[in-house]
Amino acid sequence: MSDVPRADTLDETTLSRVEGVLREASGMTLASSVRRSLGTALTRAAEARGMELSAFLQRLLAREAGVVESFIEYAVIGETYFFRHPEHLRELARVATEKEEGLFRVWSAGCATGEEAYSIAMALLAAGLPAERIRVTASDISSRSLQRARAATYGPWSVRRIEPSMERRFLTPQGDLVMVNSQARRPVEFLRHNLVLDAAPVGDQDAVFCRNVLIYFPPELVRQVLTKLIAALVPGGLLFLAPAELPLTNGLGLEPVEVADTQVMRVPRVKPPPAESRAAPAPPRVTPEVLRKLSGPPPAPARPAPPPAPITPAPIPPSPAPAAADSTARDDVLRQALAAAQEGNFDKAEELAREAARKLAPEAYLLLAMVAEARGNLNGAVDLVRKALYLDPQMALGHATLVTLYTRLNRREDAERARQNALRALDGLDDEHQLRGVETMTAGGLRQALAVRSRAGWQGAH
Repeated sequence: MSDVPRADTLDETTLSRVEGVLREASGMTLASSVRRSLGTALTRAAEARGMELSAFLQRLLAREAGVVESFIEYAVIGETYFFRHPEHLRELARVATEKEEGLFRVWSAGCATGEEAYSIAMALLAAGLPAERIRVTASDISSRSLQRARAATYGPWSVRRIEPSMERRFLTPQGDLVMVNSQARRPVEFLRHNLVLDAAPVGDQDAVFCRNVLIYFPPELVRQVLTKLIAALVPGGLLFLAPAELPLTNGLGLEPVEVADTQVMRVPRVKPPPAESRAAPAPPRVTPEVLRKLSGPPPAPARPAPPPAPITPAPIPPSPAPAAADSTARDDVLRQALAAAQEGNFDKAEELAREAARKLAPEAYLLLAMVAEARGNLNGAVDLVRKALYLDPQMALGHATLVTLYTRLNRREDAERARQNALRALDGLDDEHQLRGVETMTAGGLRQALAVRSRAGWQGAH
């Protein structure tokens, strides 16, 4: 119906109503920085059901059960790949080998399509633990994601960063796809679980992984979920979070453990009393990011490059009305291109991304670069990233992508220069700010990753 707004132009009132449906059905509330992702979720859910967007939105707001379920499936964030944050898996394997007997239990909370859970099993098996001593419980709210996880079949997009030795040992080619072999599947169990509403499905865990999930929740839900995750751990158990999520644990009684120039959180050997029983929370750890927040944003540096303040810098628009229409069409094409790339359909992804590139979308060139990298064309990927940065010199994820590419090409000076450029592009951005690009990342998460690379050097960095 004409009076129902399009998903890409939701007004705040309708957006709040849509978020209310999500909250009622799942208990989840999104952080303000990612509320606009609900528009994309609406579009994808309507397409999946073969419905017009206006009709889908009407039925969603009417709380029709099947439509609400479809919307939840697409409202959760599910982008992942094998061996993300490999330093976490190396630390997990080290700790597991020190446990001389009994099961080594790991909970992968918010496992999406399963790459993380299988990576955990692979890392433990590669460290020498027998499959019968490994138990990985992987949970997610999305039935659609869990169905894909149980199928254990993935495209090139999911395996683009896996080490060749691990790929040969644990993945079996299936045409253009790969399947996780039975050795790595056997220790993993998948189940549907709501992190907000449901009690923890497991206890006495040696480790819990919950990475790139908490950044999408507001503070009150973050605290609630973290308390649940910590309670599932044994004394001395490890909590693995994404770098940008580490400050969220301040005041919860965890111990930071330095691992490969990043941090993992550990439950003390003697657990402190629950947070609600303490008179006051422990003061937060003072990190450079916290100091920066308390002091307010730094003054804009005087340099010839464009200032880093705008959230969505854009190329020069032709005229106001056509620019808005072009932006809507461009974003839709980019969304389709990314979905094709994640499914391993690189030809379609490339075709769609080139269409978006003709509309001067920097993200399109970044996606083309990632496709080129997946195909092994590193020099071509560099050229494409440079085109993205020509359109948007302040795209921090573009500079960070060059760090990875230059490192793989053994061009260390260029890699360090790209790292410095990425850090400059992050100046003035809050840690929670969602960066413009192809993959989901916050400014704080990228700062942490770039700092890790600086301290660890460039040997073997990926």
